[in-house]
Amino acid sequence: TAYADVVTKAPTCGDCFFNLGLAYMNKKQLPEAEAAFKKAIEIKSDNVNAHTQLASVYNQQRKFDLAAEESALAAKYSASANPAGGGGNAEALYNQGVTLFNGGKFPEAKAAFEGATKADPTHALAHYQLGMTALNLGDFNLAVSSLETYLKLDPSGPKAAEVKASLPALQGMVKK
Repeated sequence: TAYADVVTKAPTCGDCFFNLGLAYMNKKQLPEAEAAFKKAIEIKSDNVNAHTQLASVYNQQRKFDLAAEESALAAKYSASANPAGGGGNAEALYNQGVTLFNGGKFPEAKAAFEGATKADPTHALAHYQLGMTALNLGDFNLAVSSLETYLKLDPSGPKAAEVKASLPALQGMVKK
């Protein structure tokens, strides 16, 4: 309510619309979140965080083509804002990878997840998704190492039980 009030008083405040979008996302009001993030982008077209969150909204709505477009824009603007940095915004690359994975584009998803893990080696879910993507590509060595890294980073995370249950069988498929 406070953010909605602020944006009526400051209609050119991109950060205000971004925060309003986050508030709507937290309340699972995805159409409202989408509108707020679009307004933040309208105010500042290279707003990496707004593109990243809009991609997340589209992923949740299963609008994978739109999510891919927003993820690509977030990655593009992130890389141009930090050309000498660690390869872009880890969250933007992660979201791009999720979109590509959901669309069955596993080689492209692998590249995005690898970029995310390079940009932020502590991004546990990026390691998990890299492992799952590697499984889909038949790269069991990468799958095992990525899933082991996930468990080291987040041993009680949302995917930990699943990984702990499947990892021994996968490890048995890998030649040491």
